[in-house]
Amino acid sequence: MLDSYVSGNVEKVNEAYLYLNNKVADQDYKAFNSFEQIYLGTLTKNYTFSTAEIVYLDSVSKLNNSNRKNTAILPNSDQLSQKLAENAFIYLPNIYKGIEQSALKGEEKDMLKLILNDIFENHNQMGDDKINAQKNINKQCDVFLATYPNSKYEHYVRNYIRLIVGRSNWGLGMDFSFGYADAGARKDYINNGFAMGIGWDTHYKKFALYTRINILGAKTKKDFYFAQNAILPAGAQIIYAFPELSLGYEILNNRIITLIPFAGLGGLFCSPAEDDIDNNPALKGKEMSAFCTEVGINCDIKFRSSRPNPYVANEYSYNGIRLRLAYLMPGSNRHELKGNQITITAGWTLVGYNKKRTI
Repeated sequence: MLDSYVSGNVEKVNEAYLYLNNKVADQDYKAFNSFEQIYLGTLTKNYTFSTAEIVYLDSVSKLNNSNRKNTAILPNSDQLSQKLAENAFIYLPNIYKGIEQSALKGEEKDMLKLILNDIFENHNQMGDDKINAQKNINKQCDVFLATYPNSKYEHYVRNYIRLIVGRSNWGLGMDFSFGYADAGARKDYINNGFAMGIGWDTHYKKFALYTRINILGAKTKKDFYFAQNAILPAGAQIIYAFPELSLGYEILNNRIITLIPFAGLGGLFCSPAEDDIDNNPALKGKEMSAFCTEVGINCDIKFRSSRPNPYVANEYSYNGIRLRLAYLMPGSNRHELKGNQITITAGWTLVGYNKKRTI
């Protein structure tokens, strides 16, 4: 068969092909691997062998591993497969012409042309050429699926020819940030100070759930009365802790930035610094607390480099700078806690997603 194929004697190829399929192959062993069967079937115009092989491949793909052991054994890709592929350019124009002029139904014609295009347009392609070839195949698949919405080949086309990969539904992230806390409506009681935080993200599609621990530091302008005998004097350091749970929704995501507005709630806890507790033991264990709500926006500026980043698994994951603007709204009537304020922070972030194939 190989000698006849290389020399251009398709009649002899057809004779050997039919003999091997009809006389040698049985229910346990196949004469040809899938590429050879499909390609040689179209070359010799024995199209039923080609279409039957596509249906067989699809049926095998749906079996679990234990059931696959009972399927017919395929020969390995060897010199025959290699030589068929190397010399295909000689035969392909006539193969396509033969398919078009055959008595096959339109669905079978388009399926055979599609699978041949998939094999040979992607053959030995690298880099951008391979990506562009696959994009072209994907377009052809979309046309086929739209033309034959109930095709028996639909599962095979979607799962083994059409290859569209996107971001998975689920993602995880983290960040560490440091910045500025504006006293806002509490400016009569505290100075502007610092803000820092560490957080973890859980992403689902365009939604993001943030869990964070935020620390706000400032100096008092007036005495803070934690208790009758536990007074923090003006000019002392005051610490606010704000554990947060917030929900965001992605409104912009491209290669450079991701924007996610969010809203959430938490608790605002106010306590004196250790030095002041040492000076006044009555302050030990004293704190003020209040329920707190917030709104804000995250802006992730992604790092891009020509070198592969060891922390990033694919193009849908990234690390970069997270800019975070938050507006805190404590629900308390105590002067030391009452009043909204703004925090602006910047820090490092890492967000990871898996890839997901769109079927």
